[in-house]
Amino acid sequence: MMEAKETRIASYSFGKPAALLKAAEDVGLIEALNKHIDRKNIMGLTPAEYLLLIIIGRSEHALSRNVLDEYFKGSLLKFFWNPKYKLSSQNFLNYMEKLDEETIRRIELDVSQTLIQKGIRPTKLTFDTTNFYTHIEHGENLPKKGFSKDKRYDKNLIGVGLTTSNKNIPFQTITYPANVPDSTLFSDLIDNICKRIEEIGIPLEEMTIVFDRGMNSTDNLEHVLDKMHVVGALPSSMCKDLFQISLSCYEEEWENGKKNVVKAHRIKGVWYEKEFTGVIKYSETTKRKQMHEWETKKAVILEKIEELRSKLNHKGKGRKMTAKGLMNRVVDTIPKQYRGLFDYNVVEKEGELQLNFSLNDDQEKEFILTMGKTVVFTDKENLATKEIVDMYDSRNMIEEDIKWLKDKLLIPVKPVYVRKDVKIRAHVFLCVMGLLLHNYLLHLIDDQEISIQKLTNNLEKIRMGLVYKGKEGKNAEFVIEEMNKETAEIFTKLQLGNYIPS
Repeated sequence: MMEAKETRIASYSFGKPAALLKAAEDVGLIEALNKHIDRKNIMGLTPAEYLLLIIIGRSEHALSRNVLDEYFKGSLLKFFWNPKYKLSSQNFLNYMEKLDEETIRRIELDVSQTLIQKGIRPTKLTFDTTNFYTHIEHGENLPKKGFSKDKRYDKNLIGVGLTTSNKNIPFQTITYPANVPDSTLFSDLIDNICKRIEEIGIPLEEMTIVFDRGMNSTDNLEHVLDKMHVVGALPSSMCKDLFQISLSCYEEEWENGKKNVVKAHRIKGVWYEKEFTGVIKYSETTKRKQMHEWETKKAVILEKIEELRSKLNHKGKGRKMTAKGLMNRVVDTIPKQYRGLFDYNVVEKEGELQLNFSLNDDQEKEFILTMGKTVVFTDKENLATKEIVDMYDSRNMIEEDIKWLKDKLLIPVKPVYVRKDVKIRAHVFLCVMGLLLHNYLLHLIDDQEISIQKLTNNLEKIRMGLVYKGKEGKNAEFVIEEMNKETAEIFTKLQLGNYIPS
């Protein structure tokens, strides 16, 4: 009687680790990490393998170094890398400590040059900043209190400046104390950015840099224009007359990538002591969103003010509110961008407080007039109106990427488990490299319908089974589990079949 064969199956996440491994090879990140990081006295995996394990593991939700050994044992990577020892949390820290600012600069430079060889040659840079709160209480120079974009004013923050190039590929990462204003930071960084462009062998006069209003200043623009072209936007406070121009004067109209109609009016103007070509752009969709947000916030503000009024001159127990304390409470109730829309003061009569608070109708009308409108400026007068607008709107891509750095399900900067500055910089750099690998994969797929979120969702669906047949399990075979059409197309475009272990 023949003995029945036993079949056992082990299942592994395949899509994301295989795709990120491919991207790291393609862009030269593996080669650069091994080239610029000394392996001396660290046993086991190579520098690239240790650091890629952090990037890939973090993108698959293994957020702590302490769980990476366990993650590795259950991952696809164990079939490619063969550590002789248990993966050490200390070795992860040792390699992160070797990622000082100069080493990071060299690695980013090598990756940029590899991308140029692949045809991704930068002609435009986009610069933006954000910050992340941490639980670091006693750090070094980087963790600082500041204006928290996550509203965590009780925590020390770290600031991150990100410069991306064409295809939204991260080009340069800067980690800085979050109490440094954007305009000051940008002023200090301009020469650094220009040096990087020259290092990769691209003439500065071919480059255009795009940045947010927070970077604007006469000195900053003069400094940049001495070196390369600019595209920026004016603050609303400089555009009151321009916003008065009737929409009937807007001579151009088109649909943007989201199928929303954009209207535009081309102008000339002198701003920041220079003459620029300007475009007033208008989107009805944006206006509706801004109007809805304003109406919602206005209702909340007025409700909170009424709550404050109801607590005034309370006769019961507890500390009595002072005029100064009341004014501080009122100011804190109104988001910064809306404070000029209200008139308010505090009067004290016969020992009792009176709060006068009202919406300024004229200011509100002027504010509503700005909705949906942006004034973009550039020194490149030969650009078509749509090109100017599209170039500035490309900032949306870097803003989306910064959101992914805050998304706990993709490549999150938080939580930060390190305290020393050199390790904080290394940690941020590795997260940004994860972002670079994702955006490079989007470049390879070349499908406008595939977002970074869709890419991630599809990669997570691609799993590999290891099928053991027979009691001894000698006849083992790797198979890719069944995929839907979209996932299969991504699998094929990225040539992930090459990463099925032999």
